Amino acid sequence: MKITWKKCLILFSVMTLILGGCSQNMEVSAEEIIQNAIESEKDVNTYQGISEMKMFEGEELSEHIILEEYVEGKKRKVVTRDQLLDQESVALNDGETMLMYDKANNQATEMDMTELADFANISPKEQFKNIIEIMNDSHSYEVVGEEKVLDYDTYHIQMKANETDNLFGDMELWVDQKTWFIVKVVSEVGDARTEFAYTELDFSPKFAEDTFTLDIPDDVEIANLEESFAPDTVTLEEAEEALGQAFLVFPEDEFLLSSMQMYDFSAGLDRYELELMYSSKEDIPLFSVSVFPTPDDMPVEKADLEVRGNDAEYEELINSILWDEDGLRYSIVIANPDIEQEEVVKWAENMILSSEK
Repeated sequence: MKITWKKCLILFSVMTLILGGCSQNMEVSAEEIIQNAIESEKDVNTYQGISEMKMFEGEELSEHIILEEYVEGKKRKVVTRDQLLDQESVALNDGETMLMYDKANNQATEMDMTELADFANISPKEQFKNIIEIMNDSHSYEVVGEEKVLDYDTYHIQMKANETDNLFGDMELWVDQKTWFIVKVVSEVGDARTEFAYTELDFSPKFAEDTFTLDIPDDVEIANLEESFAPDTVTLEEAEEALGQAFLVFPEDEFLLSSMQMYDFSAGLDRYELELMYSSKEDIPLFSVSVFPTPDDMPVEKADLEVRGNDAEYEELINSILWDEDGLRYSIVIANPDIEQEEVVKWAENMILSSEK
């Protein structure tokens, strides 16, 4: 099953938000709910739950996943069951190391979590606050009701995107009034829809002694996840060989190419991806450029501007410009806040082929 660009964005958005004007009939406003969540001392550090995620492309069910979560302080265990592929994986985080075992492919990986502890151990209240912070400027929200979900009293909040091409689209949340735990989410981006809801939830679980353990067969080698995705520094010639052709670069007399790295995604995405980091002559970071073969299932959808005579799209959330040219996809992410989108589009007109350097 291929993972489309839109599907990746939606899945990223929902998991990031979950893991990371009002009706006259309501007695409480959206602003009051948000303020109450910020000021509340009530938080959940231990729970056990089963949730279901369904993703649709139009009317077609494209993903169906069942998640089992076990959380006790910094210890977290998640069992993921793909209902369409009939596959299962387990992830165990003890606060310092994340250990993952893919049962279907009999593969195991581990990752150091010490630097990501604050993100990985984010509480339900912080998750709810993060949603508001991320979407505050791009969405308007409204409390449309108080509803029972799994016997929990929840606020039903609708968040409408102010722009039709917003990355997160429209979203509905059902959040527990006491703990600010999000028990249900529905997200729509274009013709894609994601439904996430807990079917079982216990804030006072009694865990068995072996709950926070993970059995991996002795014959399975545990790979380091960071090393698996670590890029290699490459030359122009090596990059051309990996991509199978010459590619566009910015002139050296105008910008400093501070680094050029190649990511090997051949196992999952069947491609290599080149990343070029550019800075000014004074070594001030300006922008990065990603280059990889144009994917068949990831078309340029919005086409709200033109770059080098090609349809292109601008994504405000990550401040990026995307276009396809001669079989390659280019994505420029602007890192310097003093640079305007129009400037980058103008600079791109002067790009030259790597083979001409």
